[in-house]
Amino acid sequence: MIVESYPELAELDAEQKLILAGELWKSAISPDSDSPERPIEAVQTLKALLAHFEKNPDTGVKWEDLRDAKIAK
Repeated sequence: MIVESYPELAELDAEQKLILAGELWKSAISPDSDSPERPIEAVQTLKALLAHFEKNPDTGVKWEDLRDAKIAK
């Protein structure tokens, strides 16, 4: 696991871990990312899901709301 390579990650509290996850996600999907290419089907699916959520915001949960709910527990 990656966490074993970076033991300081285990010292993060839940809020810090969620923030880190969000930052990692943003960096992984940025156009200049050096991460492996994402299959075009996956990108199309994510775009379709995002478009659906934007038209029907009551059908999903925003990242911020999910994060805040997890922190509140």
